[in-house]
Amino acid sequence: MVNILVLFVMTLLFVACDDSSANASADSDISSSSCEGDSSSSLDSLEYVVPPKLSGREYNPDFNAIIGRLAPPLYGNGKWIMARYETKKIDMGEYKAPIYDSYYVFFVSGDDMATWEKTDTLRCDRSDNVRSTFVWNGRFYYLFHINEETTFFFSSEDGVRWDSIPLVGLPAEFMDDAVLTKANFHVANNKVFVTGNAFCYVTSDMETWQEMKFQNGGFACGNNVAWGEVGYRMSGGNGVIMYSDDGITWDSTSTSGSLNGYHIAYGNGVFVRATYNGRDALQWSKDGLEWLPVNYMSSNYSSVFYEGVIFEGGLFLAYGGGMMAGSTSYLLVSENGRDWVMQDRVAYRDIQRIVYGNGKYVATIYGENYYAVFQREP
Repeated sequence: MVNILVLFVMTLLFVACDDSSANASADSDISSSSCEGDSSSSLDSLEYVVPPKLSGREYNPDFNAIIGRLAPPLYGNGKWIMARYETKKIDMGEYKAPIYDSYYVFFVSGDDMATWEKTDTLRCDRSDNVRSTFVWNGRFYYLFHINEETTFFFSSEDGVRWDSIPLVGLPAEFMDDAVLTKANFHVANNKVFVTGNAFCYVTSDMETWQEMKFQNGGFACGNNVAWGEVGYRMSGGNGVIMYSDDGITWDSTSTSGSLNGYHIAYGNGVFVRATYNGRDALQWSKDGLEWLPVNYMSSNYSSVFYEGVIFEGGLFLAYGGGMMAGSTSYLLVSENGRDWVMQDRVAYRDIQRIVYGNGKYVATIYGENYYAVFQREP
């Protein structure tokens, strides 16, 4: 009778260990808890996985101008770059109608963002002429698209002296306004990718672009490319994940759920993807092929979608909005990509992009003339 009771208890312990291993096997490198005599528990890891809180403030240097729109800032080589669209009255026309001049103005500042120096101006007719921004090979790049005949990079190495560099190597049809509106130029593993369209390209020298294709034919394209130790990963629609060793030739695999993928990021040994799916809007993966839902540690964000996710400064940041919450934005933070904490409710509307530099996360707000600046609380 005693033997039967002992056997029964051992069976229960085995089942308990087996159930926990189903969830722990995929993240055994991130947290440790087992039934094999280890005195630690999953609660012991909370001190590690809970991300730091971020404090936020608005930043809007007063340059005494009518500001139409701020372009995404850039950071590199210890400098912050800011560009904004300004409109100034220059004369009075017929019937005393004012005549305005419109242009983008560029400013540079040091790490502290305390003192800004005006460096250059570029005449433009629309505030949406800036289509993409990135830092590559020690240079700052703003892509300007005026019309099908005029598309170029406004680029600088120090933020002071700027040059117009033609956009070359891409087919003529790529310069169409509707195409460039969706184009996303960004950097992964020191290569520049342009995604977001039916035809996507990659370059290592900004002159020769190669089409991104599947091995079995057809074009490979998603929203953005992330690079990790296992190679390149790109998130597409209907739960499709594309993967590549060189960023040129791709394969694909379907993942669970009909997830419309937005951004994908890599850091601290894992991938994170943001999707348009309320229940599993954020997911994480070790290899970028098999995905698991994240753990929302303070609440259930079942009605939130995430348009952006980045890994910078040792943290993942995901930003998006509530499906029924209008333009109110959400900002979540994680260190390991699996456990996420929502920051204090962000009153800033429609975060478009977040750039990191010198301990600061600077967010561009759609349609506003200020940046939201977040940093770790002391």
